[in-house]
Amino acid sequence: MKLVWTVIFILISLWFSAPSTQAQIEADVVQEKAFSIDEYFNNILQYHPVVRQARFLSDLASQELRLARGAFDPKLKSNYNTKEFDGKTYYNTWDSKLEVPVWFNTDLNIGYEQNDGEYLNDQLQNTSDGLIYAGISLPVGRGLFIDERRAAVRQARLMQDMAEAEKIKEINKVLLNAAKAYWDWYNTYQEYQIINEVESLARERYDAIVQQVINGDIAPFDSLKAFINYQEREVQREQARLQFTNAGIMVSNFLWISGQQDEAQTIPLQLADSTYPVLSSPFDEDQLLDLRTLEVLKDSARVRHPEIVKLDTKIRQLEIEQRLNREFLKPEINLKYNFLTKPASEGGSASNGNGNESFFMNDYKLGMELYFPLFLRKERAKLEKTNIKLEQNYFERLNQSRSIENDINMVYNTLFNLTELVRMQGRMVNNYQALLNGELIKFENGESSVFLINTRETELLDARIKLLKLQTQYEKAKIELMYAAGIPYLQL
Repeated sequence: MKLVWTVIFILISLWFSAPSTQAQIEADVVQEKAFSIDEYFNNILQYHPVVRQARFLSDLASQELRLARGAFDPKLKSNYNTKEFDGKTYYNTWDSKLEVPVWFNTDLNIGYEQNDGEYLNDQLQNTSDGLIYAGISLPVGRGLFIDERRAAVRQARLMQDMAEAEKIKEINKVLLNAAKAYWDWYNTYQEYQIINEVESLARERYDAIVQQVINGDIAPFDSLKAFINYQEREVQREQARLQFTNAGIMVSNFLWISGQQDEAQTIPLQLADSTYPVLSSPFDEDQLLDLRTLEVLKDSARVRHPEIVKLDTKIRQLEIEQRLNREFLKPEINLKYNFLTKPASEGGSASNGNGNESFFMNDYKLGMELYFPLFLRKERAKLEKTNIKLEQNYFERLNQSRSIENDINMVYNTLFNLTELVRMQGRMVNNYQALLNGELIKFENGESSVFLINTRETELLDARIKLLKLQTQYEKAKIELMYAAGIPYLQL
């Protein structure tokens, strides 16, 4: 029987020598490079397609404002008509003018008119050299305080705030998912390092036991137990390596770079096998956000959270629409006045007389337009619809604000709980380490066994991995708290 164990021991020793050489070759090839989450976020904010796409929202809002302001652009108009029939010129009419809209729903205009012909309408008659006119159009009823043009500009200005909020929302969503992928990657890397460390210890322990077997201090059976334990660690290491590799692929989903020839072109990046994540600052149990910081986050979320900003902007837009719809309940009364004069070649200044009296009482055109629907059903319906939308948005804002505050409280409670769990798990790791150290001392004194050492080592390994997961969850919760509070780009 002793001969059988000796043969098994020799075969295991011969097989065992191969992996060590391969591991040495791999170690020579690998060149490690740290990749922090700050570098990761900087790459995403600069190159990620969704982030670059979200930035166009602000540009679109700027163009909407430009479009609305176009209603106030000066306009040059010219209208020419002529008719000839049976050798007769019935009429020639030509009217050219410059219209200048101003903010208070007033249109200024200046123009030149020249008309002639055998059958010209008497209303269009003027001098042989034409007529120069300048005038104004002024509403005294509907549109005096607000009109469609001013309402469109004010709503377009508010669209910029809404676009900025939507941009932050979309970018924050990308960063949150990216951060979760990064911390999963970090967790798998650290777990791989822990298991690799435990595997090295198992190999060292096996070598020590082999030497004791050679010296005749212990039976070959103990070397088999140590070798099986090493094999288990080897399997765990390969599983951890696979998880780390796959997690790195998930991180690569968020990495891009601009093309060398065309910066508008975005090219995906792939993490190198030698790249590994790092913690920007060591985990500190005392870094938990205090209640004062929590209140600051809540106060910020009440006014700066993208969802709140969007709802506030929508409410302000509806208030402008409400004011405009109320304006439509008034009668539309437009006054038009045009001062007329002849061109200088016909003595225009002299023909108009002298003084202000001639300016207002001679050579002018004056008109008034009145429009008022008797039942105002369309106008009242529009106003009521706007009032209903306002009430809906008020209630939605109230509900959204409450939901955001509760989300912040829940994530903060998770952070607080995780901090306590990390402290407790850290103490458990220290205790398991003490048990393992004691068991090793007893083994050296011949009072323990390889089985007990393996058991203590497995308990310590499980405790360390659990501690790592808790610390990773804590890092995720910090990012989730920034996201819940709507902090732009998840950075305080």
